[in-house]
Amino acid sequence: MFQIGVGNKDLDPEKIRTYEVGLSYQFNKYVTSSVNYFYNDIKDLIALQRSADGSSRFENLTNARVQGIEMETKVDIYKDNYIFMNYTFQNPEDNEGNDLPFVAQHKGNFGINVHYWKYINTNISTFVSGKRSRVDTDLRDDLPAYALLNLSIIGKEFFKTMEVQGTVFNILDKDYSDPGPTRIPDDLPRPGRTFFVGLSYQF
Repeated sequence: MFQIGVGNKDLDPEKIRTYEVGLSYQFNKYVTSSVNYFYNDIKDLIALQRSADGSSRFENLTNARVQGIEMETKVDIYKDNYIFMNYTFQNPEDNEGNDLPFVAQHKGNFGINVHYWKYINTNISTFVSGKRSRVDTDLRDDLPAYALLNLSIIGKEFFKTMEVQGTVFNILDKDYSDPGPTRIPDDLPRPGRTFFVGLSYQF
């Protein structure tokens, strides 16, 4: 079955106004922590709306607000060797106070950066996401929490200002998906193990 897409000349762009206040504190020469409160005011939120005839188009459905807290801690061990961790809690709601679907309330990162040789820097981290809910009309279970392990290796200073970076996302090839509409029973699959190589040189 093919889905018919219909244009919408009356569609307005989303507008977002962000407010943020934060506090950072260095406990000693090794440990630094920060906490931020943020509030996002979103107007004319765009979503794909499906009509009874099977066609669908993007429409401005509602306004929304997202508020939350971000916390971060970095522990320096020696020079560029450090441990880091951060956590975000967010509460997305529409203008009637209903929770917005598809958004994880909890997410965070933790990892370690190792600069064991002046030419090589290694960073390994784990991204963790909480469960993601669905729209009220979708009776399927919420998508579960998941964690992804990532690795990045940077080579620098071996030839003037040249820098080479190699990154592997989702090292363990975790199978996970984003919430999709009911017509896609298995949701929207996310990439498995992915490789990225970059080269930069400053003149």
